[in-house]
Amino acid sequence: MKYAVIYQSKSGNTQYLAEQIYRALDTDTKEIIDIDKTSIIPEADVYLIGFGVHNGFCSIDILNVFEQITDGKIAVFATSGYMPTDQYKNNLEKQIEVWLPDDAQYLGMFLCQGNVESDRRKIMISHMPNREKELQQMFKIGSTHPDQEDLDVAIVFAEKIQADAERD
Repeated sequence: MKYAVIYQSKSGNTQYLAEQIYRALDTDTKEIIDIDKTSIIPEADVYLIGFGVHNGFCSIDILNVFEQITDGKIAVFATSGYMPTDQYKNNLEKQIEVWLPDDAQYLGMFLCQGNVESDRRKIMISHMPNREKELQQMFKIGSTHPDQEDLDVAIVFAEKIQADAERD
């Protein structure tokens, strides 16, 4: 099976996860693609697509990646400044489902908190001034993420995706 780890990372958080996921895949038939450097999406059997969540969703560039994939198996990984609760993850997955190719098999999502850059923090607070205290606490917690535990979980995620993909 051929694997493609495709990602977009504005802050470096998602790139960090992408590199760990790529290394965790136990195969020689794999590629890692930063879509900010190339828009060419290779053919693969399994796509692991990563992005940072901005304004509650992924970028148009990531949606274009989904549009270029016609079939195969797809897993998603993302970083978010918000706490990665199950509800937040489920809502994000529901939004992504709409963009998945009809002939693709969805294998799941890994979501972890990421550090929010200072300029982005100011924007978030300006949009939600009544939640500044809560946001500041979230930024404080997120300032160390992705951390080693997140990376360990990302590796387990990649290994599970590979096992699931090769079992089918």
